[in-house]
Amino acid sequence: MIVVNQEPIDPALIEDAFQRIKTHAELMTEVSCCERDEEFLAQAEEEVIDGILLAQEAERRFPKLDPDRVKQSMEKALRQWRDNGASWELIETHHSAIHQETTASLRMECFTEELFRDIAEPSDEEISHYYQEHRFDFFQAPAVHALHLLRFPDHAQPWKEYAFLLDLRQQVLAGADFATLAREHTQKSTKEIDLDWVPMERILHPFEAILFSLQEKEVSPIISHENALHLVYPLEVRPALQPPLEEKREEIRHRLISERKQAILKNLAQELRAQAIIERQGSSLAGPPEDA
Repeated sequence: MIVVNQEPIDPALIEDAFQRIKTHAELMTEVSCCERDEEFLAQAEEEVIDGILLAQEAERRFPKLDPDRVKQSMEKALRQWRDNGASWELIETHHSAIHQETTASLRMECFTEELFRDIAEPSDEEISHYYQEHRFDFFQAPAVHALHLLRFPDHAQPWKEYAFLLDLRQQVLAGADFATLAREHTQKSTKEIDLDWVPMERILHPFEAILFSLQEKEVSPIISHENALHLVYPLEVRPALQPPLEEKREEIRHRLISERKQAILKNLAQELRAQAIIERQGSSLAGPPEDA
């Protein structure tokens, strides 16, 4: 249990943050990250603690809210519940919780409005610099229209299927039609050999790493992946394209403003930690005294 300035943190908040952080890492690396669970848990705890500290500061700065804004926010929240199919009886049962959540959200909205009031608009120079520094973020991913031949090796004699595919590959290199060989010899249950257009989304995936290294009408080496052997054959390759700066100007503007907002929140959370009392499993991690 973690307690921040005498406010216990709901463990479910940390669990949700942990799962989100871990899932993102696994999506980025294409591998399971169980060995990093301790690292992800520490990140989740720090993230939630920062959120609690900011919420506490929002309540300190905005103990009272404009009644009209509270009324408007409640009406909007109740409409959303109704739009999602909730009955009036169910809404009445949860009315107090809805009001509490809506008030907390509105308080944070007022708080961030104050914090972000003086954020400067990014200049043309800043936008251009960001575009150059992050140009790979704006690439339209390359894509390949490929044919595919799949075989399942016998685990007792895997070399037999491997040798068979080596022979098929040599036939293609000698001028044989890949599509004809693939239709005749694929062991895919649907007999489908056309992968259609495959966008490059998983650069660390072994199959796609090889696929996107090929030129048009260049048969691949034998790929061993997911207990199967594969040959792929690009019919057409669509290269990566980078859109011009003007097409991405507004997106970059929003990114820069968002980064500045996040920096403000992070810096404020660090300041609040200096005076916070954070208890973890009975031990207290306190900031320096006010007169330090």
